[in-house]
Amino acid sequence: MIRNTVFFTAILLVISLSTMAMTPATDSNIKGEWVATFTIAGQSVDGTLSFDVNGKVLVGTIFSGHTGKGTITDGVFENNKLSCTLKFEKHESIALSGEFKDDKLTGTFATEGTTGTWTAVRKK
Repeated sequence: MIRNTVFFTAILLVISLSTMAMTPATDSNIKGEWVATFTIAGQSVDGTLSFDVNGKVLVGTIFSGHTGKGTITDGVFENNKLSCTLKFEKHESIALSGEFKDDKLTGTFATEGTTGTWTAVRKK
């Protein structure tokens, strides 16, 4: 009886683990803090992004020495792609878009009539 119970439990564990391995990752993988580098007109600025995702809605904050603290508005994260607006008190808003791939974020942004690129890695 005990041997059958152990065998049955082991079978259930194997089935559970294989089902988990086949389940696709959710879009919430970008939750948390990221260290970002923004490059525009040959200049680079480092910053910190903090994301939270609820369904497809992306919210959070940003900080860089150039812009100061800001908030993420109008954010959408779906199919590993993001788009949002970064709003600041003392800087023009920034339209940000990007993609989550291989645990990194990359994309483009537009502000003050100019476009640039950005990358981000998880804060350690």
